[in-house]
Amino acid sequence: MELKVWERKGYTVEMVEYDYDLKAFEVVQGDKVQTIYPATIEDMEQIIIDLDNGEDVDGWEDGLGNTIVIE
Repeated sequence: MELKVWERKGYTVEMVEYDYDLKAFEVVQGDKVQTIYPATIEDMEQIIIDLDNGEDVDGWEDGLGNTIVIE
């Protein structure tokens, strides 16, 4: 799977290697990086669909019990 980058106003979301076929998503705002860790391939695929459809990640869960905050 090709790693992708999604551009949003004030931040980017970068797909990164994580656990074999399972990819993580780094939310980058300047020097601040928050990472979303999907639990399953299905979760990862849904995140890709949502990002491709232009969704904002503000308020999303990161998979570790934290909330993504876009400033």
